[in-house]
Amino acid sequence: MRTLLRLGTPALAMFAVFAVLGGVVSAHHGRAGYSNEVSTVKGTVTGVQWKNPHVFVEFDVKDDNGNIVHWLGELSSPSTMLAAGMSRTTLKAGDEIVIKGKAGQNGAPLTLIDSITRDGKPIVGDPNSEGRFIQNTR
Repeated sequence: MRTLLRLGTPALAMFAVFAVLGGVVSAHHGRAGYSNEVSTVKGTVTGVQWKNPHVFVEFDVKDDNGNIVHWLGELSSPSTMLAAGMSRTTLKAGDEIVIKGKAGQNGAPLTLIDSITRDGKPIVGDPNSEGRFIQNTR
C-alpha cells in the first residue's frame, strides 16, 4: 500500500499539472478577441512592442469625428516576423501605415494584423490577399 501511494501521488500531481497547463496552451492560440470581419485601418505608428509571444504595433487612428483613437495590432511571434522580413527597426514612431486584419470584436480598437503597407509598399504580408498571419493557429 505504501508503494502504491508513493507512485500514485506523483502521477496524480503530474496529471493535474498537465490538465491545467493544457487549457492555458490551448487558450493562448485562440482568436476569441477578434471578429471574422477583415478591415483596413490607416494610422500613425506610436510604438512597437517586440517581445514574446507576439509583436504588437501601437498606432493612432482618426475616427469619423476627427478624434484620435489608440489602436493595438497583434502580429505573430518575433521569430516568425523576422522570417517574414520584419525587424525591430522596420516601423518607427510617426510612420504612416495601412493595416489590414481581423477587427476587434464589438468595435474594440484592436486588429489581428494580416498585412502592413507604408508609402504604398508592403512591409509584411500581402495586402491583396488574406495571408498567414490571421489564420487560426490551433
